[in-house]
Amino acid sequence: MKAHITLVLFSLFSIANAIKTEAQTQYKYGKIGTNELEMKIYPQDSSARAVVLYEDGYTNYIYNERTFFTVQTEVKCRIKILKPDGAEKATISIPIYKRGRTEETLTGIEAYAYNLESGKIVKTKLEKTNIFEEKITDNLYRTKLAIPGAKEGSVIEYKYTLNSPFYYDISDWTFQRDIPVQQSRYEVLIPEYFIYKRETKGYETINLTEKDENQTLTIVYGGQAHMVNFKSKNYIFKGENIPALIGDDYIWEISDFLSAVRFELSATNFPGEFYKSFNYDWKSVEKTIKEETDLVKNTQKTVPYKEELKQISSITDEYEKLSAVYGLIKSKIEWNGKYAFTGNPNEAFKTGLGNNAQINGALISALNQVGIKAFPVLLRRRVEGRLPLAIASFDKISTFIVAAQLSDTTLHFMDGSAKYGGVDMLPTDLLVDRARTLDPSGKNDFINLVKAVKNQTTTVNIAHLTEDGALKVKSTSYFKMQPAYRYRSDYAALKDSAEYIEKYETNNKLKIENISITGHKNKLSNLVKEEVEYTKQASKRGNFIYVNPLLIPHFTKNYFTQSERKLPVEFGYPYTYQITSTIFIPEGYAVEELPKDTRLVLENKQGSLAYIAVQQDNVIQVSYRFQLNEVVFPFMNYSMLRDFFGIAATKNTDMIVLKKL
Repeated sequence: MKAHITLVLFSLFSIANAIKTEAQTQYKYGKIGTNELEMKIYPQDSSARAVVLYEDGYTNYIYNERTFFTVQTEVKCRIKILKPDGAEKATISIPIYKRGRTEETLTGIEAYAYNLESGKIVKTKLEKTNIFEEKITDNLYRTKLAIPGAKEGSVIEYKYTLNSPFYYDISDWTFQRDIPVQQSRYEVLIPEYFIYKRETKGYETINLTEKDENQTLTIVYGGQAHMVNFKSKNYIFKGENIPALIGDDYIWEISDFLSAVRFELSATNFPGEFYKSFNYDWKSVEKTIKEETDLVKNTQKTVPYKEELKQISSITDEYEKLSAVYGLIKSKIEWNGKYAFTGNPNEAFKTGLGNNAQINGALISALNQVGIKAFPVLLRRRVEGRLPLAIASFDKISTFIVAAQLSDTTLHFMDGSAKYGGVDMLPTDLLVDRARTLDPSGKNDFINLVKAVKNQTTTVNIAHLTEDGALKVKSTSYFKMQPAYRYRSDYAALKDSAEYIEKYETNNKLKIENISITGHKNKLSNLVKEEVEYTKQASKRGNFIYVNPLLIPHFTKNYFTQSERKLPVEFGYPYTYQITSTIFIPEGYAVEELPKDTRLVLENKQGSLAYIAVQQDNVIQVSYRFQLNEVVFPFMNYSMLRDFFGIAATKNTDMIVLKKL
């Protein structure tokens, strides 16, 4: 989705051939040395499956009378494949934007795989049959180059030119990948008529050389050609020996942290025209959405379920009414597994199947029909990276969810893709910390969806310990909000209840005698309740019995063991995890040792841990409470977080020691 900007010029003019500053590199396209083919490892990272030897990009402006301005970007790249799983790097993906009849095009595509066979360099060419195009969204396509002949030991090289009619937009350049980059160079030449803001991100050092260049402009008017001198701003960015950046379970989307540069047009200043500002803020984005897309129109449809909505309208409690409408729409339209920015609900009304935008459009329409204010919340899913704060961008929005506002101004959130939860229970991929409301009142702002609700897991255990170390346990657990959503999702992925019981027994080393689960099939409830009776063997050695009073611990290993970390730590959502155990010890045994009480609170109350053990006669009571109030911890707080989780893991393994009298 490219924002639309119209430039009116007083005349036609063309830009003379721009002079490109040649990259001062040791590599020359098409010249592959045997030393590159014989290369076995990358010295800076011996574990690398592949390495970018060099990447070179050059962006400039081209003008002609037929196509007006185009932004032309030439890309050249050479990659060494070091391991078998590095061969995937021989599939090159190039995003292509389209808007109506206006679209970007690729020219000059060329790619080869080079291999060393019997001491000779063998070159395999990319053919047209190895070029594919796939549709991602209505506005975004992807061209794939599947370079043949690539394998462990190969060197691949490719080049192409991207021609973009969206002259107000210079594509981002990313210097960092999930494999090391030995050398990356990006040059941009921007005529003085286009004034850009520049934004860089990432943790690696990228050197910038900035200078002015003189160019010549031929202006044609009155049948005469006039030569005009003008200046262009030349930016050259260089990065060397950039390490691979690979995500883990505690990073939402690694692209948020890759070292990159981004340009955004802020103004134009053409000869004979007034200076024209394009400070594209979020209000401008909202205006574009309302005027140039069907999103708002698709949230104002007449919902055909008239009788059902009539009955729901009579409900006096607002939250109950809200839940009833949500349940109705979800029962009528099944999610097709796709996310979208917009979609006509009328098609979903007919087929009973739709993407999340169609379902959400129907939901907003239905809620407004029964008197509950509802509107879209614009966002970008976690797997796609965050919405930018500094530079407003229509392009970065990929979908929306539903906000419903009750008369007390409380907001509740829903989405058509939420298969396993009711109101305020969203798939984790939609729990973003940067979403933007699209309230019809115009009072819009960023909101944090991660902290919208309180998520809690509570377990109460009553256990009787026998002389032979057997624990007979009655356990009741409550999973509320996101834990309930996850429970249902995990349960639905299993074949049947027998598989669930088998996994439960195997993972926790116990034998289930009886189990009862409620709420796991009610996909509108925010609660799942699980009651389990089981036997579990404590450790008995000589006259001693060792019992973990938590019975089924929260976690027993510290997730964070690195001495340091470059990236922040990002959790799924804030939550509270609580276990209360009452343990009856057998006659003839006395407590030799109880776990020590622990209380710990992180700075700014970002998290806390409480562990209390109390004995009264033959009864031991243990209370464990772990609370995570923040979900994003910057890398400078990593050591604090590592120590916090280390202490919590230790408490989860603490034992009660009983001695036979």
